[in-house]
Amino acid sequence: MAADILHRFYCRKDWRDLSHRLKVERGGKCERTGKVFTDMSQLIAHHKIELTEDNVNDPHIALNPEHIEIISFDEHNKEHRRFGNNQKVYIVYGSPLSGKNTLVRELMQYGDIVLDIDALWQAITLQPDHVKPQNVRFNVFKLRDCMLDQIKTRYGNWYDAYVISSLSDKYERERMAEMLGADLIYCDSTQDDCIERFKSSGRPGAWLGYITDWWEKYTE
Repeated sequence: MAADILHRFYCRKDWRDLSHRLKVERGGKCERTGKVFTDMSQLIAHHKIELTEDNVNDPHIALNPEHIEIISFDEHNKEHRRFGNNQKVYIVYGSPLSGKNTLVRELMQYGDIVLDIDALWQAITLQPDHVKPQNVRFNVFKLRDCMLDQIKTRYGNWYDAYVISSLSDKYERERMAEMLGADLIYCDSTQDDCIERFKSSGRPGAWLGYITDWWEKYTE
């Protein structure tokens, strides 16, 4: 399907690297409103020529900075707001600090839903994403399971759903994909990429261990 081909393109490392480079080169500014964002994740690289399965592999269109506009998510949602109820589910997986959240922000549209277990911890504890008070874990897991059930049964009028998870084990992620009727999207980053992000993130040293552990357990 065309949608799956386009999703694979947006997960490619060459596209993600180009997208980030253009955001930086153009000053973190929405080229439509002029608003400057210090958080680059609030911006998206938008193709002026709509990508299709026929042109997505043409670098003169898909990877040409002249055909790419840096805009805010608000502007992107205005342009791509979708209607209908053909709900699809995507599981986005990869190493800690591989950029899963950033990737989902670039793929999702207005009216989609996202299940991110780290965000659930933060939502009910107001702690940083690396702080997880174990006395509330049953509450977090209950909310997670409730959301997974809604996604599995296609409950509600959302458009597409994204589940963000590490899932280093091949059989575990395939089991979840089968349960949810989901497509798998690998967040393509190298171990070195993740470690470099860790070094500049100011996160506790334990995160280096999380990254190393994931890559040791990862099965394609």
